[in-house]
Amino acid sequence: MLTSIIEYFSQRHLIGNLIFLAVLVGGFASWHFTQKEEMPAFTYDTVRVNVRYPGAPAEDVEYYVTRPIEEILLGIDGVFRISSSSSLNQSNINVELERNYPDINEAIMEIRAAVLDVDLPLEVLDDPEIRVFKTTKKAILDLALIHQDARILGVKQRQELQRYAFTLENQLVSLPQIHSVEKRGYLQEEIQIKVFPDRLQRYDIPLNSVMDQIQQNHIRKPAGSLETLMEPKVTLLSELNTPSRLRDLIVQGGFEGRAIRLQEIAEVEPGYEKGDSIFKVNGHEAVILNVVKNSSAGILEALDAVQKLTTKFEENILKDTEINLAALDDESIDVRNRLGIISINGVIGFFLILFTLLIFLHGSAGLWVAVGIPFTLCFTMIAGAWLGYTINGTTLAAVIIVMGIVVDDAIIVAENIARERQRGASLKVATVQGTRQVLLPIVASILTTCVAFVPLFFFHGRFGSFIEYIPPIIFLMLGASLLESIFILPGHLMLRFPWAREMERTRAHWFDRVERLFADVLLRLLKVRYLILAFFIVCLGWAIHLVTNTMDFVMFPNEETRDIVLSGETDPGSTRYLTAKKLEEIEDLVAPYLGKEVVGFRSEVARSRRGGAVEENSFRMILEVVPGEKRDKSADQIINELTEKFSKLNGFSKLHFRKSRWGQESESPIEIVIQQNNDAERSKVAHALASELRALNEISYVEVDEGYRTPEYRIALNREKLKRLSIDSADVVSTFRAALEGVVLYEFSNGEENINVRLTSVDQAKTKIEEVLALPVENRNNYLVQLKTIVDVNRVISPTSINRRDLKRITTVYADLPKDRRTSPLEIASQIEQDIFPNLMRAPPSTSFSFTGEVQDTRESGSDFENATLIAVGLIFIVLAILFNSLSKPLIIMLSIPFGVMGAVFAFYLHGKVSYGFYACVGALGLAGVVINDAIVLLVKLQANVGKNAEYKQFLSEIALTTSTRLRAVLLTTLTTVAGVLPTAYGLGGYDPTLSEMMLTLAWGLIFGAAVTLVLIPCLYSFSRLRFESTVALLPIVLCLSCAYPDTPASAQDHKKLSIEQFLASASNNDSVFEEILIDQSILKFQKELKLPPRDLILRIKQEHHLDLERDTDFPVSELSLAKLFPLSGSKISLSYLKQEDSFSSNSEAQLNLSVAQPIAENAFGHSNRLLDKIIGIEVDVASYQITEAYEDYFALLSTAYINWWAAYENLIIGESSYAQNLKLLDNIRERSLSQIALPIDVNKIKIQVLAKQEK
Repeated sequence: MLTSIIEYFSQRHLIGNLIFLAVLVGGFASWHFTQKEEMPAFTYDTVRVNVRYPGAPAEDVEYYVTRPIEEILLGIDGVFRISSSSSLNQSNINVELERNYPDINEAIMEIRAAVLDVDLPLEVLDDPEIRVFKTTKKAILDLALIHQDARILGVKQRQELQRYAFTLENQLVSLPQIHSVEKRGYLQEEIQIKVFPDRLQRYDIPLNSVMDQIQQNHIRKPAGSLETLMEPKVTLLSELNTPSRLRDLIVQGGFEGRAIRLQEIAEVEPGYEKGDSIFKVNGHEAVILNVVKNSSAGILEALDAVQKLTTKFEENILKDTEINLAALDDESIDVRNRLGIISINGVIGFFLILFTLLIFLHGSAGLWVAVGIPFTLCFTMIAGAWLGYTINGTTLAAVIIVMGIVVDDAIIVAENIARERQRGASLKVATVQGTRQVLLPIVASILTTCVAFVPLFFFHGRFGSFIEYIPPIIFLMLGASLLESIFILPGHLMLRFPWAREMERTRAHWFDRVERLFADVLLRLLKVRYLILAFFIVCLGWAIHLVTNTMDFVMFPNEETRDIVLSGETDPGSTRYLTAKKLEEIEDLVAPYLGKEVVGFRSEVARSRRGGAVEENSFRMILEVVPGEKRDKSADQIINELTEKFSKLNGFSKLHFRKSRWGQESESPIEIVIQQNNDAERSKVAHALASELRALNEISYVEVDEGYRTPEYRIALNREKLKRLSIDSADVVSTFRAALEGVVLYEFSNGEENINVRLTSVDQAKTKIEEVLALPVENRNNYLVQLKTIVDVNRVISPTSINRRDLKRITTVYADLPKDRRTSPLEIASQIEQDIFPNLMRAPPSTSFSFTGEVQDTRESGSDFENATLIAVGLIFIVLAILFNSLSKPLIIMLSIPFGVMGAVFAFYLHGKVSYGFYACVGALGLAGVVINDAIVLLVKLQANVGKNAEYKQFLSEIALTTSTRLRAVLLTTLTTVAGVLPTAYGLGGYDPTLSEMMLTLAWGLIFGAAVTLVLIPCLYSFSRLRFESTVALLPIVLCLSCAYPDTPASAQDHKKLSIEQFLASASNNDSVFEEILIDQSILKFQKELKLPPRDLILRIKQEHHLDLERDTDFPVSELSLAKLFPLSGSKISLSYLKQEDSFSSNSEAQLNLSVAQPIAENAFGHSNRLLDKIIGIEVDVASYQITEAYEDYFALLSTAYINWWAAYENLIIGESSYAQNLKLLDNIRERSLSQIALPIDVNKIKIQVLAKQEK
């Protein structure tokens, strides 16, 4: 059937050509209409809730806003972790959903409904802002409007600037490609009524009365309609919507009958709300518009539309004004660069592939094979568009991975057809039979390549969301290449051009000689196959040594980045405006880089890297540099130049540069989160940790992000006096709030925006608490009483921001690594966990430490890669076992995998790379499926052409000759694949650090894999003449594992005693299975109740409890003790082990005691009483006790195992000693027999005893 289909398409060229042209046209059309994005389309598993509580300090925001929302969110299914930040006026809550939650949209809807249902204070005027992050609705550009004549904006300048910003915002949101625009540095316009407290006292006017008069006289209400034909409406309209109207308002008649107007007791002026931070761009205070694109538009389409609009806006509206427009954080730059890099490198790779094919293949065959590349690309474009995929960095990376691989099938088919033609077959027969013969191995090679990428579907987290789009693109391209090779290519090869005949003859001649020469060389190598096998094993061992001892896994490459971050402080006590003014000295030194190395720079005063409030003398500056290939200076050179210039400035401290890191929101590679609700204890532990980190040579800079603490006056109402003086407590509260933060009395519209009318006291009346306490409040009898007579004042120090995770307060410690570092963040984290955390565990048990950011992502990805490797290897083995109907032959083929990865390791080492990253591992995973393709085809050929019953020399000769016939195909598939990825690996058309690592791994892995296929595989196949073929096939695997684990403990023959300390240390350190089981079980038991990652909890418990092993030189006793009292249940579990050795003999005594005192009736650890209401609040402690109990049981089992091992070991020593004595006795009896002193029967008796002991 299949032969008939191949014959049908090979003879009807028109059908194949029409299909080919249709796919090309459809592909180009799909490219034009498919969206171009930076990332694939997916929804982040994070929901952000923002609530504004004007005038409230951080602790009030936490108590009245953050905690109620957190508590109601805890009961929603799908919620994994809640983190929050409460600062002055603002609450920000991040809700992290469970990974792979089945219905994320339902969870988001429940979160939205729950948040909107929370009862918030009346001062929270706006509904909570709930945002779900999607890559299809991402910020694509920041547009900053700055006033050239103002470094710091005044009221008039801000009014002018915000008017233009509002106009630009309206024009942007009117674009169909734009979803929304978010503003920063944009303040709410207000009419501010600032009263003079002394004048209120002079006229005996309470502040509440002023507020009531203003609100009552601002009237805009419908009264109804007249009962006439037209029913005209009647509206009461007497608005106080201008400063002049407010000034003329009569607020009270004096005792002498004189009317007192508002202007006599207050100043009324237009203004803006008070901001917490100052945002500057290119040295000027700015209003920043953050443009978010619509999901229906691609990033390039949206950016083009925005750029056209802003160009017209500058030409028509901003022309001849002092307002300038600056564009920052243009996300299309990276997309355009990656598209350009991949396009240019793809074209270079295509011509390299074409050049290689034309050299090695006959006549026009090279050209027909090469045109399979655009066919597969266009087919993938059509299918990807139909599936709803976008053109983004991830899908383009997948295209580059397989661009050279897609011609492998066509090469094998074309090469086999040519070989059939050389054997004398007609063109028709050669085309059909040549295609059919290699169909099965081609399908197998495609399947193995596909299954190697299947594990990418199972990666977790946001990185898993990125790379899960790689396998489908690869599947589509490989499927398209298979269709083209089987149904279209044979028809193309049937077309013969007259000019190709001479080329065929010439090329056949020169490569035939190469094949014969290779066969001779390989035959010589087969004769010394043991040395060849040993050579490859030594190389593999060296590669393993390089990976384990000289290379580190770093999540993302530490390459040139787009942002340089400067942080620092001015003189202590400086206000944010003084800090902004002082910052101009630094901004003036950075300004000359604008338009050259720097696109723009933004400054943030009194704002932390997490967006919270910090001291007003703190600042951050972010320099956005142009892409590396477009500037002459590196980021480090720019930093060094600026550092030298800044060193001459005075009045600055703690100036520190850092570069943003790939794939991380934080600029620091080390992030440690400390959880503890007690502020004093948490601060103490955080600074102790910071001191320990600063002492490490591997750490260059440490920052404790705990926010700064400011004085706070806490006012307590004297209820007895309030009752006696008939004063309403609500009047007291409103008076305080109006005098300090101010009260928004009402709002009105000016036709475009709403304007608030705020009443407060003048600024000079807010400098001392005594001035506020002197304000009067009116009682029910219209008498005035000063506030100080009815309240008590307590001065405390309170935080300006409070960060929480899982309902516990946290402090984050950041640490940076030196520029010339040789250690990875993962190694530093392990060192911190081993050397620093145990010392800090003496803090209260409720204090916990955990890594986040890059370290957490790296560990999760490392675990994912381990699982992915096992899955990929297992799936490949299954496919090969089915293909060959054998368990041994797949093992031979799969030897290409470790030796291919060996090539990538050597390539990294020779290129001076001391670390490998996330994308390098993805490349290695794909390499596992690609590198075995040639080995599959070769083994099929060997099985078909080599006779195992031939004479041994003839057998080796047939192996060499058959392998030489695959030389051209192996070289071609390797060279074309390498040619496809090499330009990207070395950045010939533009450099991308993430793609470079991936392609470098693939390129050099395939080169070494070709050597394995052509040399090692034939050598291993030559062992198939041996009796135990499967055992021989497993031998190389065993040898490889031996190289991978060179530190295997010595055998029992070395008579090396293993002490209890060595045994327990080795078992507890190397046994990861127990801990993984414990983590898995903890997820089921504790995650829902505690909202705490089990791995973090178990790590803390493991560090808190350590083995107490003691040894005295005079009295060699080893003791092991573990004891834990469970206060909640009254349970006591203790384990003790004692081993005593006699110094004067070889005897030793060992004793193990395990006691459990556990009241059954009060057992809190039973299945039915695990986490009941009676232990709410101490769930973490209960979980800790349970995990501790598990560790104690585990060490008890280890101790028992040691005792059993020791007994077996002693028996072995005794048996060997007895065997040695019998050997000596046998030698002695033989000598006596030769001297005719002993009889032969005595010799035989001793021989029997020796043989019996030897068997034992």
